[in-house]
Amino acid sequence: MKQRFRLNEVDRVALILNLFFALMHLVFAGRGDNLLVAAGFVAGNAIVLGFAALDARGRIVRGSVLHFVRTFYVQLFYTAYFMRVIVLSQMVWGGASLDAFFYRLEEAIFGVQPAVLLPQTFGHLLVLNELIYFAYFAFYLLLCAPSWLLFLQRRYAQAQRCLFVITASFAVLYVWYLLFPVHGPKYFIPELHARWYSDLDGYLFAGLMRWIFADANLAGAAVPSSHVAVSLIALILHARYLPRTLWVVVPLTLLLWVSTVYLYAHYVVDVLLGWAVVPPLFWFSTVLFRRINRCVTGRAVDSVSAGHTVSD
Repeated sequence: MKQRFRLNEVDRVALILNLFFALMHLVFAGRGDNLLVAAGFVAGNAIVLGFAALDARGRIVRGSVLHFVRTFYVQLFYTAYFMRVIVLSQMVWGGASLDAFFYRLEEAIFGVQPAVLLPQTFGHLLVLNELIYFAYFAFYLLLCAPSWLLFLQRRYAQAQRCLFVITASFAVLYVWYLLFPVHGPKYFIPELHARWYSDLDGYLFAGLMRWIFADANLAGAAVPSSHVAVSLIALILHARYLPRTLWVVVPLTLLLWVSTVYLYAHYVVDVLLGWAVVPPLFWFSTVLFRRINRCVTGRAVDSVSAGHTVSD
């Protein structure tokens, strides 16, 4: 019997995440536009199955633009997942958070609030501010770069593996944020909330990021920092598969970590916990990839090869 859908490893995670978010929004269907949002996640699964059907029929040419879109469509879902898990967390907990604990912990460890001290001390330096804003924006480039570069080098199996590791790590963090709400310094500390980046002028990226921050609801996904955790995972993937890129990736990642506190999105403790969760996240996502790949291909997978489908 001819296969109707060729679901790769990432497809299966995307289907589960979309179903999870759809069901969670149905639980709160009476509030706002949640019913419509749930329908959107169901439509997301239709997109996944559409790509899988095209793949099964051999309609996707390796190395083509369609192959690229078929491989990386899930990255377009990341923002929706992140924004909606924050909304869900606020509905589940009624807007409550654990910020008071982390505020006191920050004081106990450092004696100050670095998220207040850093911009207060250096915020007059426009060039520094611009670099910080750029580094924060570059998170999106850093998490895409390993798999995109491998794809462009026609190392499709490794690109698929990197994409899965990052996607599965995000999935764990999304569930965690739903259960463990921390809003972050810019929401919890009144003086930072009042400033809302008006004290951090810059140039192009300053304007772009302040425009993004202006209307974004980001209160609820602070601990651990996904910017820190996922960028470190991306750095590990660069070191493993693309070591020649490290001269760019390492300094940019370091500056990104500083930016999370400088832009008062995170406590320093969030950064430390972001580093701490990487070993279990990386182990979990790697083991999960091997198990799902065994189901997909019917054989074990090593660290550099994974299946023979177009979607690889």
